[in-house]
Amino acid sequence: MTLIKVSIKEIAKKSGVSVSTVSRVLNNSKFVRDELKERVLALVEETGYRPNMVAKGLVEKKTQLIGVLIPRISNNFFSKLIEGIEEISQQHGYNILLSTSYNDTNRELEYLNIFKERQLDGIIFSVTEFKEEYNNFFKNAKVPTVFLGQKLEQQTKYPYVTIDNIQASYEATKYLIERRHKNIAIMAGPESDMATGDHRLQGYIKALTEAELPINPNWQTRRYHTIEDGYSAAAQIMMGSVTPTAIFACSDQQALGAINYLNENGYKVPDDISVLGFDDIDLATVFRPKLSSVKQYPLEIGATAARLLINQIKEKPVEKVENLVPYKLVIRESTKTL
Repeated sequence: MTLIKVSIKEIAKKSGVSVSTVSRVLNNSKFVRDELKERVLALVEETGYRPNMVAKGLVEKKTQLIGVLIPRISNNFFSKLIEGIEEISQQHGYNILLSTSYNDTNRELEYLNIFKERQLDGIIFSVTEFKEEYNNFFKNAKVPTVFLGQKLEQQTKYPYVTIDNIQASYEATKYLIERRHKNIAIMAGPESDMATGDHRLQGYIKALTEAELPINPNWQTRRYHTIEDGYSAAAQIMMGSVTPTAIFACSDQQALGAINYLNENGYKVPDDISVLGFDDIDLATVFRPKLSSVKQYPLEIGATAARLLINQIKEKPVEKVENLVPYKLVIRESTKTL
């Protein structure tokens, strides 16, 4: 059956009520009698009426759009995070406008300005690098925002969603120490990334310091979270005359790249060297050996960010700025006790 496009005025006329009454029914107002509500909804169903969201947005000064800015969608962690954001957003009548920056701060600023120009209702932003321009943007834009992974230091009014990266990294390194590893390398995130770089490096150093183990700068690398960067980081770490017995990689992509390098250069994982990753992406159980990893819950991170943002859009007070999501250590085949 072909449905003919109808207007809200026609729905009102056919149901014998005013346009404002139809509008209240469509917005689920409690100030409409059940009998009228049923009559209007029956006609809506019969005619296939759909409200004009553009017109609705002009009246309410809302676009029902949320801008989401992440480094890359090809990363399994971020693709699941988007699922969490989208599920909650759609439950509340919002759609998302997704942009990827590929860790390029100029692209990030460009997309943020596009979000502002299009008057999106809110922004969820995974920050890759701190820049003064970001602080200037959010100071002037005055748009509801939630940060992912880390916060902008000068924008303390905006909530952010993350895990306790220092503690998670500390526990991962401590696990390796408890397995009698003394020479432990770390493949941290880039220097621009406070969460996966600085914070996870801090946790690693804390665990080694407590155990009075050597902190060798030659066993520390700072790279982006790609398999290619993990490969090159492992090559750098294994160049020295003394090689580590374990590598803690601050992302599974880096860990998998390290395993590729080790396999190609005659090292057996975990017999010769243990490898522990971070994120617990789907590939962690596909790769051989299966990867031990710090498991994050990106679906929950995304859903939490969406709820926080929608509350801001609805002008509800921000209850807390820091919102921590759980994590856990998952042990598989890539680590062993010495």
